[in-house]
Amino acid sequence: MPGSVPPESTPSRVGFSADLASAARALLSQPSVPLVSLAVTLQFFFITNAVKLAVLLFLLGWYGAERVFFQRHLQGRSVSLPHLLRLVKPFMGRFLVLGVLCATVLATFFDALDRVFGIAIPAHIGANTPVPVKLIMAVLAIVTDFSLTFVTPALAYTTRSAVRAVRIGFAMIGQTWPRSALYVLCPPLALNLLNYVFPVGGIVLQSATASVFTLVGLLAKGAIAAFYLRERGSHSEDGAAYISAGEEAFGGVAVTRPIHHGEA
Repeated sequence: MPGSVPPESTPSRVGFSADLASAARALLSQPSVPLVSLAVTLQFFFITNAVKLAVLLFLLGWYGAERVFFQRHLQGRSVSLPHLLRLVKPFMGRFLVLGVLCATVLATFFDALDRVFGIAIPAHIGANTPVPVKLIMAVLAIVTDFSLTFVTPALAYTTRSAVRAVRIGFAMIGQTWPRSALYVLCPPLALNLLNYVFPVGGIVLQSATASVFTLVGLLAKGAIAAFYLRERGSHSEDGAAYISAGEEAFGGVAVTRPIHHGEA
């Protein structure tokens, strides 16, 4: 259920800064959460391809658990790490579907580039990859990240349907622009994507860079979560982790009211 819209006279920069500070306090109050995010991210640099699929599936579910963590902090309610880990499974499938949708759209775009302009996108971006291809990949990574700003919170707080989350997220950008500009254009998340698309240096430098981007990205996720929750609220104190098919049929109406600054 949409919340009250903050007055236009309130500078968005103030809200964004306050949301970043709130996210930082949340992470400092429970360091086990960022440690899990760091550990899972760094696993990709040191494990075999056979294990990467299992780690990726866990990471997809953890994306939803991270957002429930920020919601609980904003509500002034504690949440244990074991509880967050139990939320990984219900979030895993929907984030996987979202990933498949994104991959399908990108694959279609790549196929069109190849057919129309003769630009083939390789499966792996390396030092020998042509500069135009690298630029295309960079632009796509940034545009995809910006476009999904409110899609991932919608999938965590409002619906289990990836398709509906996309509709909610895209619509929310239009409905809240320009108040949401700093949240949508927040660079850390896009930089994290670019770090994977264009790895720099050896494994030590890559893992160090990934660690920094992961932590800064968590701050951005917390700020975006706060903005989303002020606008729409959440289905429950566990977000939409356990939303039923019947509740989805009625639109996944939020049962927790929108959260505003100063209420935590």
